Amino acid sequence: MVVIYRKEKACSVNYYLRKALFGKALFVALLFLLVSSVATVNAFTLSDDDSTHTEEGMEDDIHEPDEHRDSDGRVWIQTDIMTVMLNPKLPSYQYWYTNDNNGSLARFMVNYMMIVEFEDSNGDGVYQPNETLDFAPLDAFEWVLQTGAITNELGQNIEVYASYTKGGFSDDWDDDWFKEWMPGYDEENPEDPAILADDSDKPEINFTQFAGLTLQFYAHIYMNDYNGTVTDYEGVKANYTVDGGVELKVDIEIGNFPFTSNTSSVAVLNYLREDVGSDDSVDHHFRLHEASGDDDHDSEDVMEQLGEEFEDTDLEDDVQEISFIEASTDVTRGFYRWLDKAVITHLNRPQEAVDVDASYWTDGNGLLLFFAYPNFDGGSILHDPSLGLIEGASPYTQPMGLFNLPIESYVVIGTAVVFIAVVGLAIKRR
Repeated sequence: MVVIYRKEKACSVNYYLRKALFGKALFVALLFLLVSSVATVNAFTLSDDDSTHTEEGMEDDIHEPDEHRDSDGRVWIQTDIMTVMLNPKLPSYQYWYTNDNNGSLARFMVNYMMIVEFEDSNGDGVYQPNETLDFAPLDAFEWVLQTGAITNELGQNIEVYASYTKGGFSDDWDDDWFKEWMPGYDEENPEDPAILADDSDKPEINFTQFAGLTLQFYAHIYMNDYNGTVTDYEGVKANYTVDGGVELKVDIEIGNFPFTSNTSSVAVLNYLREDVGSDDSVDHHFRLHEASGDDDHDSEDVMEQLGEEFEDTDLEDDVQEISFIEASTDVTRGFYRWLDKAVITHLNRPQEAVDVDASYWTDGNGLLLFFAYPNFDGGSILHDPSLGLIEGASPYTQPMGLFNLPIESYVVIGTAVVFIAVVGLAIKRR
């Protein structure tokens, strides 16, 4: 009897010993699973400065662009960092960070709103309203908005493009924004018969002289950085880089312009706004980077001087820039850039690179920036501005929990903890 008792007791001890060792091994395995899950979540949670990675042999930083059109005809271009919305009725671009819901914290706009013929009477090379010979607001025309994509051998969109092309005339145009500063455009006392067709209750401007004008705004956004040059018969005149995934390059092409003078110039109005969809608690302003230093302006200001010359920066720098600055932090969120060179294609002469100068003022709602181009009678001109965002400067911050972990991490951690508790309880009952 004693021998039998000792065998049973030995078996019982071995059983409980194996059970305890099995429980500890299982606990260690589950703990390893928990740590691995947290590490995995953190590894695949991108910070603002992180980039997506592709297969071996591809570029490290890839921001594949995509585009679609909604039921209202608006075109949406999107990368992992930048979202751009295009208005089908007018060359208009609103842009913001993709992770910032509908641009609630930082949303900017660039509209192309007018084309002007002017005589540079003061010889400063830029446009002032009192030099106007003729003009047309761009919403006086119909616009055709076409989009498409260029793909690589892997089927990825390496470039998405959207093109505004001028069509016929439109009756749905507005004069409220320019009637106070355009010479001769006065509802009560029209003065300039060269601009105004007649004296009626509302001045009616004759735009028929612009019927044959060709005008296109051709925008590109690239997956990777794009390096370009401005060249003519003498060689390279300017160099530039378009940042992949965060910058939209716009080719402005003007042809068959109805010049009334052999010495006149052409100006195109870029209308910039720095707080379009932003929350009232967020405020931005413009910072103009000029040769004399940085100059800050706000849309709400009304400048007295209409057509102040933008002072080009260092002659070695081919790109001029206006930054969009968050006022409370002085952080640059976005920008509008342009080359100080354009290319004229003449009918019977080689292509010619020419200088592009600019003037500006604020009107209480936005910043009016006029590009000034020399006379290209009988030919065409091509100029490349761009709009974009600063990568890694999004105002949106991902919600974080305890130990500075993303909220998504706690779903994985919680699941692992519950699983460990259930398995532990089952072992205890056995």
